[in-house]
Amino acid sequence: MRTGAEGLGAGSFLLSCVTAFYDYLGETREGDFFEYPDYYTFQTTEDPADYRMLDIYPDHKNLAVEPDAEHLLQAINDRAITILLVPDGPPTSPNVADIALQSARRRMDSCYVYAPDGRPSDATFSIRQPRRPANEWFEATIESMDHPEEVPAFGSDDDSIHQQFSPVPLERALERLPG
Repeated sequence: MRTGAEGLGAGSFLLSCVTAFYDYLGETREGDFFEYPDYYTFQTTEDPADYRMLDIYPDHKNLAVEPDAEHLLQAINDRAITILLVPDGPPTSPNVADIALQSARRRMDSCYVYAPDGRPSDATFSIRQPRRPANEWFEATIESMDHPEEVPAFGSDDDSIHQQFSPVPLERALERLPG
């Protein structure tokens, strides 16, 4: 992400994955459990936004990373990310080491483009969820920032949040990384 708030454009996707994670734990664990999914944010800001309300916890999973493609890809590879969501934007020609690229190709299962406002230019699917309580979680994320922004509306329906996504090959995802 270029800004701490930008990741909220993928909030519905993230919350869907969080729900699937806890559903799986509920089906495979007996009794109580205390676990969080291994999801991360990679933010090219000095003071990353806090996404704990979206279950990116503990706080060390909200990472401040240098704003260039090589540093971002290294951080992604170091955490063995298999599903990557990147913000929509004009494609760049990322300068990344071949060894980092090969590591990502070997491990990455899928990549998706989202937009900070929830509507990327060429979306192929959407996720709709109830506005409450998700919008309150989005607001808590915004309030954690040094310079809070306004939470985008994510659709015109007062009762639901509507965000769109598009699967892309790894190379197209990497073109969306800052730098």
